[in-house]
Amino acid sequence: MCATYESDLHFDDLPFELVCEIFDYLPLRDVKTASSVCQRWNAIIFSEVYIHRFHLQLNLDYSLPVLKQMAQLLEASDREYYSVVLRANLGSPLTDARLRIVKLMIRLLASRSESLYFNMADFRIESCVSERLLRGRKLQVIDTRAKYIPLGMGLKESMLAAICEYAVELVDLVIAEMNINNPKALVPLSSLKHLKLLLISDYYPYVKPPEPPINLPGLENLSLIKVTDESCHYFRVDNLKRFFIHSTGTDAPRTMDFITQNITQVSRLCLHFTARSIQAEVIFGWLDRFPNLLALELAGVALPGDVLKELSPANRLQKLIFVSCHLETLQLDGLLEKLAKLRLLCFDGCSLFHKQSGFHPVHYDDIEGLRQRLPHCRIMLDYD
Repeated sequence: MCATYESDLHFDDLPFELVCEIFDYLPLRDVKTASSVCQRWNAIIFSEVYIHRFHLQLNLDYSLPVLKQMAQLLEASDREYYSVVLRANLGSPLTDARLRIVKLMIRLLASRSESLYFNMADFRIESCVSERLLRGRKLQVIDTRAKYIPLGMGLKESMLAAICEYAVELVDLVIAEMNINNPKALVPLSSLKHLKLLLISDYYPYVKPPEPPINLPGLENLSLIKVTDESCHYFRVDNLKRFFIHSTGTDAPRTMDFITQNITQVSRLCLHFTARSIQAEVIFGWLDRFPNLLALELAGVALPGDVLKELSPANRLQKLIFVSCHLETLQLDGLLEKLAKLRLLCFDGCSLFHKQSGFHPVHYDDIEGLRQRLPHCRIMLDYD
């Protein structure tokens, strides 16, 4: 018989099941690192069999004693999960025992992440930086009853409050599909003093507060998508650099008035509308309220040839980006005089009017004349 020497043994000789057992001793962060060591380890870690080991399902409809026992076991465990699914009858009251487990899972999820995505429509929280299943974490609450049962706002607000309580070091936060008009729902965000980026969608407050209730002094990037104009007044953002709003309103002067009452120090302004009837020339007339503005992105409006008529020649615009706009002509009146500092002009997904055939997508041939007219400005059809 031939003797087997220690030098002949290699980690790759171990069977799949034993390698999984060894990886189980690693914290989730080190498992991610191990996946980059070699192709075999990567294949094992991202296999369906192994990923399932980091998936936890809990039923919140159990009796009170069982829920308390579940909470105690979870709090005593150092096990990490990339995915947690909480099954619950959302039509029943949000008891302290159920809320305790929800908050515990959010605390475990948020304590090691600087970027979170919270979808209020399906009660899902996950890291914004997830590239593959194991590289991000997520928590989801699933309604076990029929979908026509109203989902309680209590759970939504409790989950958001838990994020603000346990993830105080957050840098990026996305809150999607809120579908609520409660003006106080976002007040807990003021506790996130390190927040740099905030994106909120489907927020419909219809009351203008006397003072902005949400104070985010370090915020640099604020995006409000499918919101009422009043939502601009809920944020005190003294150091904001970029502001994006996709307004549900159809009155451009009113929208600009609401924005300029609270947000004027930005260097980049993105205005997206859903109504072609928006008076785009009025928007340009309000730009003198933004003394630091260097880039403007305007979307979803019709642009007449004299759209720049109310723009002050003293503006500092260097980038002008039109997205999904309808243009009468590319040779806008006063282009050279009003936009002397312009270095980039983009028509992303725009349409140009032709007398005989109506509107057609802007092509490279259409912008050739602009390139000759503006030799020091970069003319583009797509903007990343």
